[in-house]
Amino acid sequence: MPGLVGLALFIIIPQIASLVLGFTTTTLLGGVEFTGAANFVRLFHDSRFLTSLGVTAIFVVTYVPLNIALSLAMALWLKTRIVGRNWLRVIFLIPALSPMVANAAVFRLLFQKDGAVNQILGVVGIPPIPWLSDGGWALTLVIGVSLWQSFGYNMIVLGAGIDSINPDVVSASRIDGAGRFRRLFSITVPLISPALFFATVLTVIGAWQTFAQAYVITGGGPGDSTLTIMLYLYQTAFTNNELGYASAIATILFLIIAVFTLLQIWGQRRWVHYD
Repeated sequence: MPGLVGLALFIIIPQIASLVLGFTTTTLLGGVEFTGAANFVRLFHDSRFLTSLGVTAIFVVTYVPLNIALSLAMALWLKTRIVGRNWLRVIFLIPALSPMVANAAVFRLLFQKDGAVNQILGVVGIPPIPWLSDGGWALTLVIGVSLWQSFGYNMIVLGAGIDSINPDVVSASRIDGAGRFRRLFSITVPLISPALFFATVLTVIGAWQTFAQAYVITGGGPGDSTLTIMLYLYQTAFTNNELGYASAIATILFLIIAVFTLLQIWGQRRWVHYD
């Protein structure tokens, strides 16, 4: 019962309220006026929303594969007999446990025009890079910070999957003459596919909801080059004071995440092995 109460108060009721508000014109201090599907029609004519959708899609397509690949590579590396691998796991996990807002604030200082990163590049003869004033570099920085922040969690998840592999299976594949890459793609990846599926689903969901990195580091700029859907939703609700329109954005984002999650659940039947 306590779990159901918490689920209702903090998830179900707010989701229903957000869906209902999406069909209204609502402000923080004003009344509620029913407007039907006007907010949803407006979305598809809103250039900033379409831009935020494109930016977020680029972020997801770039960030998710890099996150999974890096997490798997680090998990495999830490599986080898290196000194202090348990301590290394803790070190790589620390960014995932620290607040993203604090991390993003530090990275903003590091990557300013006269920040520490450009000063170090200047020492080796590389001219300053416009990390925060060029759209391409700004989005690259947001992706890089997000990757640094979160790969440690997936590394732990995939590492646990690798540790659960029966050593006899690996030994048998070596006897049969399987090389390192053949063992990776024919033994390791299939046997940790449930962990890969779990990590991928959570990473995709988190990527579509990216907010703090863009908000703190770039503020969505320069221009709208790092304007994610969540950041645009925040600006719409608390800067433009359009709660109804922001709720419509939240509903569309929920549907996008739901579709991607269902597609992954449907696709996992072909590549995830639980035996």
